[in-house]
Amino acid sequence: MKNTTIRNKLLIAAFWLLAWQIIAVIVGKEVLVPSPYNTFLSIVELTGTGKFYMDAAATIFRCVLGIALSFTVGVITSVLSYRSAFVRELLSFPVLVFKSTPVIGIILFLILLLASGQVPVCVCFLMCYPVVYTNVLSGLDNLDREQLEMVKMYKVKGGLIMRRLYIPSVIPEITASLNLIAGLSWKTVVTAEVFAVPGFSMGYNLLNAKSYLETERLFAWIIAIVILSIVFEKAIQRGLSFIAPREYGGSRIIKNTSAAHRTAGTETGSPGVDVELVQLNKRFGEKAVLENANYRFKQDRTTAMMGPSGIGKTTVLRMIAGLEPYDGGEIRGTEGRRISFLFQEDRLLPWLNIYDNIALVLKGRLPACEIDRDIKKALETLSLSDSMYKLPSQLSGGMKRRAAMARAFLFPSDILLLDEPYKGLDRELKNSVAPALLAEYASGKTVILVTHDPEEAEKYADETVRL
Repeated sequence: MKNTTIRNKLLIAAFWLLAWQIIAVIVGKEVLVPSPYNTFLSIVELTGTGKFYMDAAATIFRCVLGIALSFTVGVITSVLSYRSAFVRELLSFPVLVFKSTPVIGIILFLILLLASGQVPVCVCFLMCYPVVYTNVLSGLDNLDREQLEMVKMYKVKGGLIMRRLYIPSVIPEITASLNLIAGLSWKTVVTAEVFAVPGFSMGYNLLNAKSYLETERLFAWIIAIVILSIVFEKAIQRGLSFIAPREYGGSRIIKNTSAAHRTAGTETGSPGVDVELVQLNKRFGEKAVLENANYRFKQDRTTAMMGPSGIGKTTVLRMIAGLEPYDGGEIRGTEGRRISFLFQEDRLLPWLNIYDNIALVLKGRLPACEIDRDIKKALETLSLSDSMYKLPSQLSGGMKRRAAMARAFLFPSDILLLDEPYKGLDRELKNSVAPALLAEYASGKTVILVTHDPEEAEKYADETVRL
């Protein structure tokens, strides 16, 4: 296959060289269309001089500097716009202007203001900045709300959220913007060099070759610019490939698991209390989900909450967890209590392996050695030991569910909320795993289990509440 691809590329190159030669013969004037042979001789002559490399280095430097400035400013301002509606409105006008203004108009204006060597960099920045800004801001706007809610629920620390959620979430947009501006930077920088005529530049040499009707030299410079542009883009793409999500062994979150290295105190659950819903009301628009609801979920008991779909079971869990406001009444017993929530969705971060998806919510709460021991023990119980360093995309639906269960059960909580916890598990796993997890990790906690299955309620719960 590889040999076939190379052969095809050589045939395509030969075809266009032949077409070029035919056009040169038909025109018959080297000053208009030089032959491939004379252009090749001109390229050899150019690349044999030190000035060519100084000119090429100057152009490359301007491209790199323009990209670095546009990327840095673009990322910073997109974050500010994401956090502030005022900043977003403030920047919308200049971004629109930069996107809409022809590059030649910006070049001619900047020539009046800046030194010749500064114009290409500034033009590159103004042309590339809107691409970075709009792409990164779009990525931030489209962050997975369920994942954000999950880290909020588990009170993951801000630095971890930034490194393990925000940055990986916008990497696709960052990659797309850098791929776009890699080519755009060359076009804008070389065009600006043609007009600003800095001392060392590839663009200025284009202008000189055209002015003196040295067409073969003009073609040679164009070919050199195109080749360097392609190499530049490929180098950026190669660099970006290293930040794409990929399978990795070990942990990126827990660095030292030796028993002697304890950087965190151990969090343990507080004495359990009953959770009470008192005259609780919740509406979605005109629809009343709960009206004057009164329930008591007892400490050190597993209460199954049942009812038809849409009756409000998940909404009750979300209100207890503080993720959903209620319209009236009171929820007692949750103040100052740590809550763990097994959502209906698995909510695993796709760029972290299973081990780290669990370690993310435990870091800083337990010593590293205990985190490592507990994760491995839970994954063994759930028959996931062989998959602990795999990405979620490499697992089946049932395996993802078990990983999410491990995260919820291991979190040191006082209240454990389980929303359809055993969906996707076959009967054998359900019968072996569920009792083991509840016995090991639910003792002393107030456990609320939402299920549609009467058999599950009877088997795994101490009592049942119906909405």
